[in-house]
Amino acid sequence: MTATERLYLINAEICPPFANQFFLEGTGVLDAKLWRKAVEVAAAANPGSRLVLKGKLNFSRWVDSGKTPPVREVDGSSWDCMSPEGAPFLNDPLSPDGPTCEVILIHGDPLRVCIRTLHAVMDGRGTAQWMYDISRVLRGEQPIGFNSTMTEYQVAKSFQKKGRVPKPHVYIAPTGMPSGTERGFTWRRVKLNGAHYPNGLGQAALILAREAWRHADGPVRFAIPVDMRARIPNMLNNGNITNLIYIDITNHDTPESLSKNVKQQLEERRDGELYWADQLIRYMPLSMIRRALLKEIAVKNATGRYRNSGIISNMGEIPRELHVGGGFTPHDFLGIPPCVDNIPFFMGIARNSYLKVFEITISIPKVLASDGRFDAIIQRIRNEMKPGPPK
Repeated sequence: MTATERLYLINAEICPPFANQFFLEGTGVLDAKLWRKAVEVAAAANPGSRLVLKGKLNFSRWVDSGKTPPVREVDGSSWDCMSPEGAPFLNDPLSPDGPTCEVILIHGDPLRVCIRTLHAVMDGRGTAQWMYDISRVLRGEQPIGFNSTMTEYQVAKSFQKKGRVPKPHVYIAPTGMPSGTERGFTWRRVKLNGAHYPNGLGQAALILAREAWRHADGPVRFAIPVDMRARIPNMLNNGNITNLIYIDITNHDTPESLSKNVKQQLEERRDGELYWADQLIRYMPLSMIRRALLKEIAVKNATGRYRNSGIISNMGEIPRELHVGGGFTPHDFLGIPPCVDNIPFFMGIARNSYLKVFEITISIPKVLASDGRFDAIIQRIRNEMKPGPPK
């Protein structure tokens, strides 16, 4: 296991399910027999979906179990897909002993399909790759599969030799100080009219920064996940090949300046910069990592100061036509970001040109969501995000 995978494995214990959860909403039929066969074929082409944990201590490793991820059916007729209320099945953990991935067929109006992967075995792009292949098989096509088993460390070192030094954990959260002792997280979905929001990530970052400064004075920094597969031509890999870049927010920033900042960091290949100490985690017992993370959560809850103010991921346009198959036609896409108690929030943004909407989903620890604070952020996003002219 890589250092990232070891951390994510403990995150799944501390704040389950710590999984990638992607949804397709649409019409037609969900034929469980067809889906089970498609998942079987796509999983064989993407064995990252069949991984289970073997070994102990430093000898822990992922191996292909050879077992097809399960496809289960649930009733979602009373769930609106805007929050976790009415969807208890999304809280079900994915065990490192298997299965680490699954597909849920959710019956209701609209029909929904959920692809769930334990984050310790896949990142969002790896999950999407498996999801695309399931749809290909449903259409009678051949899955594309994978062509790389490189780790994020190997990919990063292939294009960036510089490392990073960790910053002090001094960053404030958009919802202020933690309140209460309730563990776990909640989430909300926001659908904004119009698919075109210029510099949408920068707009969201400034709204969240201003909200943080309503609660306290202090520095605001957001982490931006970057898929490093783009650095290796034609790379197909189901693993965790994502690293972070960071944007520090000031009162003088604009959405345009933040977008320019992100672009400049990518041009400088800063997405390949790793923390020098990360490799030590590969040799730490999982029990030691668990104690360290629990201690960090306790400190964050006491001080309200974090390693960053949150994570914002731009998923771009999700092409609906790639997911048609088996009598099912999707019209919308949703991703619920994974969340853990020592990160103030995780936001995902995506465009849907077909429905002409801009999708935002935010996961947040319950201790930071209480007393109407989460609702206030949702309302500010609705009120302050500015669409561009229709394209």
